Amino acid sequence: MVVVEFDYGEMKRLVDLPRDKMVAMLSELGAPSEYEPEVDKVITELTPNRPDWYSMEGLARALKAFLGKERPRYKTKKSDYKVIVDPTVAAVRPYTVCAVVKGLKFNDERIRDAVLLQEKLLATLGRRVKKFGLGIYPLHAIRFPVSYTTMKPGDIRYVPLGHEEEMGADDILKMHKKGQQYGQLLKGHKRYPVFVDASGKVMALIPIVNSAETGKVDSDTRDIFIEVSGIEMQSCKAALNILACTFADMGGEVFEVAMDYGGEKFRSPDLSEKIMALDIGKVNSILGLTLTEKQVAGHLARMGYGYSGGKAAIPPYRADILGIVDIIEDIAISYGYNNFRPTVPDFFFPGRTITKYDGTDAIMRGMGFLEAKTFILTNKERLDMIGMGRDVVEIANPGTADYTVVRPTLILDMLETFRINKMKGVPQKFYEIGIVRDGKQSEKRLAFGMMDKKIEFADARGVLQALAAEKGLYFTLEKKPLKAFDPEISCAVMANGNEIGVFGKVSGSLLERLGLDFEVYICELSL
Repeated sequence: MVVVEFDYGEMKRLVDLPRDKMVAMLSELGAPSEYEPEVDKVITELTPNRPDWYSMEGLARALKAFLGKERPRYKTKKSDYKVIVDPTVAAVRPYTVCAVVKGLKFNDERIRDAVLLQEKLLATLGRRVKKFGLGIYPLHAIRFPVSYTTMKPGDIRYVPLGHEEEMGADDILKMHKKGQQYGQLLKGHKRYPVFVDASGKVMALIPIVNSAETGKVDSDTRDIFIEVSGIEMQSCKAALNILACTFADMGGEVFEVAMDYGGEKFRSPDLSEKIMALDIGKVNSILGLTLTEKQVAGHLARMGYGYSGGKAAIPPYRADILGIVDIIEDIAISYGYNNFRPTVPDFFFPGRTITKYDGTDAIMRGMGFLEAKTFILTNKERLDMIGMGRDVVEIANPGTADYTVVRPTLILDMLETFRINKMKGVPQKFYEIGIVRDGKQSEKRLAFGMMDKKIEFADARGVLQALAAEKGLYFTLEKKPLKAFDPEISCAVMANGNEIGVFGKVSGSLLERLGLDFEVYICELSL
């Protein structure tokens, strides 16, 4: 979830609504909100599918449309600003799009909001900077044309934001907070991507940190240069449009920047509306309604769209609209989910018994274990904790940074179950039967775990022995080093000369990282 908080008085200047009505309307739009009287702020929780709402201006824009006020039309002005993209960036982070915004009036609150908007876009749409990074620079501090190019690490020297002394690229990656956080994205590359202005000043090491000389925005800044650079052009363009529209809503004027890729030249940002055909019959079929074309146009207007002649005009800040169903969902929101009348399906299916449990469940429950059910998706960062972040199946277009790959093991989920339940006392015993994707093959596995202040090896092994006896299985344990387990008690479970699972005591360093003060044993077996 993404949390956006704003001062009620500030929002009221943008959208004149009573506090309770504002909170209720945001919740009706799909942005659950509540008012905190102690600080006079409205707190809004958002799912990652609406990055255009990550700022107060974005939420105000949505409220105005919902109230039937005139929807904004965003335009860009021509300019002579130019960014030259060197072909060498193709090997690292090949794409960038840029914009200039003039006439802004920053104060401490607006600077804070702009920084938070950047961070939220990077964490969600940017997949924690993997897809793109972005930077905002005071226009007066840089000279055009600007170059997006690469340099050898030893040739990159500048004063990064947050520091007072000049540093080299490798020192920035080792010592700067952002370098420590995102430095792995440049690992293995002999040249690093940078922005350099016409006077030769390094503006930023991409995607790490801006220069303190050319990249520090303060309350005196009126005009800014924005760059979004990454590995996917569409995501870069979407983020730039959200930023440009947000700054336009703050009172700024957006100017185009000529992007020169050598063989390809274009101007950015493109704030034109995307046109998509909309079949009214399909809208009614999916929603179970009988809306007229005029009513559909009205609902679209309330959600910020234009509509004419069977075609919807999608605003430039809507990065989440991938197809007609996304538009129909917005029509349903405008119509009001509480206004839909439940109906009984007009078909009959007798159904059949679903077998939920097998003999393994009965064995584990008989030994006092509670069943856990967890998600089949996880992410590489969590898997790296147990040394299993490589060679996993990745999701092509994940909806959240928390779930980006298919799990190759149940061990991580078992540890997470103990972490969540650590305040509920010990001993604790859980098991899970679930699907994992190990390499190119999916298979069903059993994992069971025990957590207590002190667990004897014989007790944990005894559970495995009892399970094997009930299943008619003869097994042996052979020492096998695994990152998740204590080196002294880390084993492969062998049967008929084949490895069928792993068994061990979770290492103290991993338990400390998870905030667990107890001993934990875990076993995972292929079924």
